[in-house]
Amino acid sequence: MNAPKSPGMILPVVLIALLSFAGCVGVPLGDPAKSTADSRLFGVWEWRDGHINRAVVRPWDQRTYVIDVLTGDPTGDGAAIAPRERNVFKAWLTDVRGQTFLTLQPIETIGTVNGDDRKPTYLVTRIKLDGATLTATAIQPDFKPIQDAKTSADLEQAIATNLDNPKLFANPVVTTRWTTDQMKGLEKLQETFRELKQP
Repeated sequence: MNAPKSPGMILPVVLIALLSFAGCVGVPLGDPAKSTADSRLFGVWEWRDGHINRAVVRPWDQRTYVIDVLTGDPTGDGAAIAPRERNVFKAWLTDVRGQTFLTLQPIETIGTVNGDDRKPTYLVTRIKLDGATLTATAIQPDFKPIQDAKTSADLEQAIATNLDNPKLFANPVVTTRWTTDQMKGLEKLQETFRELKQP
Protein backbone atom coordinates (compact mmCIF):
# COMPACT_ATOMS: atom_id res chain seq x y z
CA MET A 1 0.00 0.00 0.00
CA ASN A 2 1.29 3.42 -0.86
CA ALA A 3 2.23 5.84 1.90
CA PRO A 4 -0.06 8.83 2.47
CA LYS A 5 0.66 11.79 0.21
CA SER A 6 2.50 14.83 1.49
CA PRO A 7 0.62 17.75 3.10
CA GLY A 8 -1.02 20.08 0.62
CA MET A 9 -1.60 17.32 -1.90
CA ILE A 10 -5.09 15.88 -1.97
CA LEU A 11 -5.11 12.11 -1.71
CA PRO A 12 -7.10 10.36 -4.40
CA VAL A 13 -8.61 8.55 -1.48
CA VAL A 14 -11.13 9.87 4.03
CA LEU A 15 -13.70 10.24 3.38
CA ILE A 16 -11.07 10.01 3.51
CA ALA A 17 -10.85 9.45 1.58
CA LEU A 18 -14.27 7.53 1.33
CA LEU A 19 -12.99 10.96 0.77
CA SER A 20 -10.16 13.17 -0.27
CA PHE A 21 -7.49 14.52 2.04
CA ALA A 22 -5.07 17.37 2.21
CA GLY A 23 -2.45 15.48 4.20
CA CYS A 24 -1.87 13.84 7.54
CA VAL A 25 -1.44 14.88 11.15
CA GLY A 26 0.65 13.30 13.87
CA VAL A 27 -2.06 12.84 16.51
CA PRO A 28 -5.59 11.41 16.26
CA LEU A 29 -8.82 13.26 16.85
CA GLY A 30 -10.92 11.56 19.51
CA ASP A 31 -10.65 8.13 21.04
CA PRO A 32 -11.83 5.10 19.03
CA ALA A 33 -12.60 3.26 22.29
CA LYS A 34 -15.21 5.92 23.09
CA SER A 35 -16.68 6.25 19.61
CA THR A 36 -19.76 4.64 18.08
CA ALA A 37 -19.88 3.51 14.46
CA ASP A 38 -22.82 5.12 12.63
CA SER A 39 -24.35 2.45 10.38
CA ARG A 40 -25.48 5.11 7.89
CA LEU A 41 -21.90 5.24 6.61
CA PHE A 42 -21.76 1.54 5.75
CA GLY A 43 -21.59 0.85 2.02
CA VAL A 44 -19.63 2.08 -1.00
CA TRP A 45 -19.04 5.78 -1.66
CA GLU A 46 -17.80 6.99 -5.04
CA TRP A 47 -16.22 10.21 -6.28
CA ARG A 48 -14.21 11.21 -9.33
CA ASP A 49 -11.20 13.52 -9.50
CA GLY A 50 -9.68 12.44 -12.79
CA HIS A 51 -9.67 8.92 -11.34
CA ILE A 52 -12.54 6.78 -10.11
CA ASN A 53 -12.48 6.32 -6.34
CA ARG A 54 -14.61 3.89 -4.35
CA ALA A 55 -14.43 3.79 -0.56
CA VAL A 56 -15.82 0.55 0.87
CA VAL A 57 -16.92 1.25 4.45
CA ARG A 58 -17.55 -1.69 6.77
CA PRO A 59 -17.91 -1.97 10.54
CA TRP A 60 -14.80 -3.30 12.27
CA ASP A 61 -16.64 -3.46 15.56
CA GLN A 62 -19.35 -1.41 17.28
CA ARG A 63 -17.02 1.56 17.57
CA THR A 64 -14.82 1.66 14.47
CA TYR A 65 -14.77 1.13 10.72
CA VAL A 66 -12.42 -0.44 8.22
CA ILE A 67 -12.33 1.64 5.04
CA ASP A 68 -10.90 0.12 1.84
CA VAL A 69 -10.31 2.82 -0.77
CA LEU A 70 -9.95 1.56 -4.34
CA THR A 71 -8.68 4.04 -6.94
CA GLY A 72 -8.59 3.28 -10.65
CA ASP A 73 -8.76 4.68 -14.14
CA PRO A 74 -11.69 4.15 -16.49
CA THR A 75 -11.15 1.60 -19.24
CA GLY A 76 -11.86 2.31 -22.89
CA ASP A 77 -15.49 1.26 -22.73
CA GLY A 78 -16.12 3.00 -19.40
CA ALA A 79 -17.68 -0.16 -17.97
CA ALA A 80 -14.75 -1.08 -15.73
CA ILE A 81 -11.68 0.46 -14.16
CA ALA A 82 -7.98 -0.34 -14.32
CA PRO A 83 -6.63 -0.61 -10.74
CA ARG A 84 -4.25 2.18 -9.77
CA GLU A 85 -4.01 2.35 -5.98
CA ARG A 86 -5.44 0.76 -2.85
CA ASN A 87 -5.42 2.19 0.68
CA VAL A 88 -6.91 0.67 3.84
CA PHE A 89 -7.74 2.58 7.02
CA LYS A 90 -9.04 2.08 10.53
CA ALA A 91 -11.52 4.90 11.19
CA TRP A 92 -13.78 6.34 13.87
CA LEU A 93 -16.12 9.28 14.47
CA THR A 94 -15.72 12.21 16.85
CA ASP A 95 -18.12 15.06 17.58
CA VAL A 96 -16.65 18.56 17.85
CA ARG A 97 -19.09 21.33 18.73
CA GLY A 98 -21.93 19.48 17.07
CA GLN A 99 -20.01 18.69 13.87
CA THR A 100 -18.96 15.17 12.91
CA PHE A 101 -15.34 14.32 12.10
CA LEU A 102 -13.90 11.08 10.76
CA THR A 103 -10.36 10.11 11.74
CA LEU A 104 -8.63 7.60 9.47
CA GLN A 105 -5.42 5.80 10.34
CA PRO A 106 -3.55 3.95 7.57
CA ILE A 107 -3.22 0.36 8.68
CA GLU A 108 0.51 0.30 8.02
CA THR A 109 1.00 2.77 10.90
CA ILE A 110 -1.00 0.75 13.43
CA GLY A 111 1.52 -0.84 15.77
CA THR A 112 5.05 -1.85 14.89
CA VAL A 113 6.30 -5.11 13.41
CA ASN A 114 9.87 -6.42 13.34
CA GLY A 115 11.53 -3.08 14.02
CA ASP A 116 9.16 -0.99 11.87
CA ASP A 117 9.50 2.38 13.57
CA ARG A 118 7.15 4.48 11.44
CA LYS A 119 5.18 6.94 13.51
CA PRO A 120 1.37 6.79 13.39
CA THR A 121 -0.29 9.22 11.01
CA TYR A 122 -3.92 10.26 10.73
CA LEU A 123 -6.25 11.84 8.21
CA VAL A 124 -9.00 13.94 9.76
CA THR A 125 -12.02 15.13 7.81
CA ARG A 126 -15.35 16.73 8.66
CA ILE A 127 -18.26 14.81 7.17
CA LYS A 128 -21.82 15.78 6.38
CA LEU A 129 -24.33 13.13 5.36
CA ASP A 130 -27.38 14.08 3.30
CA GLY A 131 -29.24 11.02 2.06
CA ALA A 132 -27.07 9.30 -0.55
CA THR A 133 -24.53 12.16 -0.57
CA LEU A 134 -21.55 12.38 1.76
CA THR A 135 -19.44 15.54 1.78
CA ALA A 136 -15.95 15.27 3.28
CA THR A 137 -13.83 18.31 4.10
CA ALA A 138 -10.34 17.54 5.37
CA ILE A 139 -8.53 19.68 7.90
CA GLN A 140 -5.35 21.39 6.70
CA PRO A 141 -2.32 19.88 8.48
CA ASP A 142 -0.19 22.95 7.67
CA PHE A 143 -2.62 25.30 9.49
CA LYS A 144 -0.52 26.50 12.46
CA PRO A 145 -2.96 25.59 15.28
CA ILE A 146 -3.10 22.07 13.82
CA GLN A 147 0.69 21.90 13.47
CA ASP A 148 1.05 22.95 17.10
CA ALA A 149 -1.25 20.20 18.43
CA LYS A 150 0.79 17.66 20.38
CA THR A 151 -2.03 15.55 21.81
CA SER A 152 -5.53 14.45 20.84
CA ALA A 153 -6.93 17.01 23.29
CA ASP A 154 -4.83 19.75 21.67
CA LEU A 155 -6.10 18.78 18.23
CA GLU A 156 -9.72 18.78 19.34
CA GLN A 157 -9.30 22.20 20.94
CA ALA A 158 -7.61 23.59 17.81
CA ILE A 159 -10.47 22.37 15.63
CA ALA A 160 -13.16 23.57 18.04
CA THR A 161 -11.60 27.04 18.24
CA ASN A 162 -11.22 27.40 14.48
CA LEU A 163 -14.39 25.82 13.09
CA ASP A 164 -15.38 29.14 11.55
CA ASN A 165 -11.93 29.80 10.10
CA PRO A 166 -11.77 28.79 6.40
CA LYS A 167 -8.01 28.20 6.77
CA LEU A 168 -8.80 25.12 8.84
CA PHE A 169 -10.25 23.20 5.90
CA ALA A 170 -9.27 21.97 2.44
CA ASN A 171 -11.71 21.89 -0.46
CA PRO A 172 -14.75 19.66 0.13
CA VAL A 173 -15.15 16.40 -1.74
CA VAL A 174 -18.65 15.16 -2.56
CA THR A 175 -19.19 11.40 -2.69
CA THR A 176 -22.26 9.39 -3.68
CA ARG A 177 -23.44 6.12 -2.15
CA TRP A 178 -23.68 3.13 -4.46
CA THR A 179 -27.18 1.90 -5.17
CA THR A 180 -28.40 -1.59 -4.36
CA ASP A 181 -27.86 -2.61 -7.99
CA GLN A 182 -24.31 -1.24 -8.00
CA MET A 183 -23.51 -3.19 -4.82
CA LYS A 184 -23.98 -6.40 -6.80
CA GLY A 185 -20.67 -5.60 -8.51
CA LEU A 186 -18.66 -5.07 -5.33
CA GLU A 187 -17.18 -8.56 -5.16
CA LYS A 188 -15.99 -8.31 -8.77
CA LEU A 189 -14.51 -4.85 -8.12
CA GLN A 190 -12.55 -6.05 -5.11
CA GLU A 191 -11.34 -9.10 -7.00
CA THR A 192 -9.93 -6.74 -9.64
CA PHE A 193 -7.85 -4.99 -6.98
CA ARG A 194 -6.74 -8.15 -5.18
CA GLU A 195 -3.75 -8.67 -7.45
CA LEU A 196 -2.78 -5.00 -7.58
CA LYS A 197 1.00 -4.70 -7.47
CA GLN A 198 2.24 -1.61 -5.68
CA PRO A 199 5.31 0.21 -7.03
